Parts: sequence; structure tokens; C-alpha cells
Amino acid sequence: MALKTGDPAFEAGRDMRKQLFGEGSIARLDAADDFHEPLENYVTSACFGETWTREGLTLRERSLITMAICAALNRHVPLKRLVKCAVQNGATKEDIRETLLQTTLYIGVAGGVESWGLAAEALKEIDAY
Repeated sequence: MALKTGDPAFEAGRDMRKQLFGEGSIARLDAADDFHEPLENYVTSACFGETWTREGLTLRERSLITMAICAALNRHVPLKRLVKCAVQNGATKEDIRETLLQTTLYIGVAGGVESWGLAAEALKEIDAY
């Protein structure tokens, strides 16, 4: 596979992925096959290397915003991952609760209830409930 090593955005994204999600995310990145290579290059460079590293918002704020988006889009796996990421980046249980309450207003009760359940599971998994 030919990941974009040497590209500044890719390298910054690789470091950010590791900071946010640990060594496991780097192992998955390094294990990507030729089919997934373009996706991994794009996500690592654009998402993590060019966006998550920007000034203007803290990692805590970015985590909460992205968590709300995942709730709105009904993305279960990323939502749980981002709840944990938000806590790691300084968000409290109360921050997560308030973010999900605000999000529920716009996504509807059914989506909100489901998102709150997933967030509670994630918080319990990391002893932050």
C-alpha cells in the first residue's frame, strides 16, 4: 500500500488520529489494503490533518460538535467513539448531556433517545458515567 507518508497533512493527521483514538487507529491505518488506501489517505489528510489540527476550536469543542453530527446522522459506532474522545479531550458527562439535549431538539426524540443510550454505554465503558 502507498499511504501518503511524507505529506505534511497526512503526517499531521496520523499524529492527530493517534492522539484522539490511540495506537489502534494507527494500526488500522497501517493495515489498510489497496482498496481502502484512497479513503484512508483522504480521511487522514483532510479530516485529521487539515481540519482537526486547525486553530479556532479546541479538541473538546470539535469532539462535541462531531458527536452531535454523528447523533444527527444516526452513526452509532462513530458516536460512541466520539463520546469517549470528547471525555479524553476534557468534556464532562454534563457537557455530553447538554450537547445531546441540544441535538435532540433538532433531530427528533427517537434519534435523541437512541443517541443518549449509546452515549451512556460509551461513558460506562470508560467509567465516566
